Amino acid sequence: MKTTFSTIIFILLHVNSFAQDSFKKLPQAANTSCPILLVDEHIIANKNIITSKEDIEEIGVIKDKPSRKAHFHNLTANGILFAKLKKKIPFKTQTQLNAFFNLEENNPVYVNGYLLEHDTYTIATESIATIDLVMPNEENDLDQKVINVWIISQEERKNGCSLQQME
Repeated sequence: MKTTFSTIIFILLHVNSFAQDSFKKLPQAANTSCPILLVDEHIIANKNIITSKEDIEEIGVIKDKPSRKAHFHNLTANGILFAKLKKKIPFKTQTQLNAFFNLEENNPVYVNGYLLEHDTYTIATESIATIDLVMPNEENDLDQKVINVWIISQEERKNGCSLQQME
């Protein structure tokens, strides 16, 4: 009896730990291995923002998936790079993007189909490829209209990201 009880507890804890590791995303979320670049801890960008080695002050790669408590957990679905750059990156806040689409300022914002779970994240204007206004329907299970900012191109969504050599 004690072994059965211990086994049930172990299974419940194991299932619960994997359930918390899921990502909050739209059905049309990018299904590629294109990593997100997080510049200066709050600006979401793509790899094209770095044009030369001289732009980089510091760079790092996340090795392990962070816990759900990390503000950037949902951004790690396809990998994440952290960078501190020497140049200033122009960006839009989530509030500015929502205002442009006449949505409430605290409306949820998605990047490449993944929910931004923290409102301090901004998006590099140079990295914005497309913005979709996503309407609620049975497939996406949304309660309200949301915007999805694509920082990868149609080609990258279809074929994945290519590595480029930097000079």
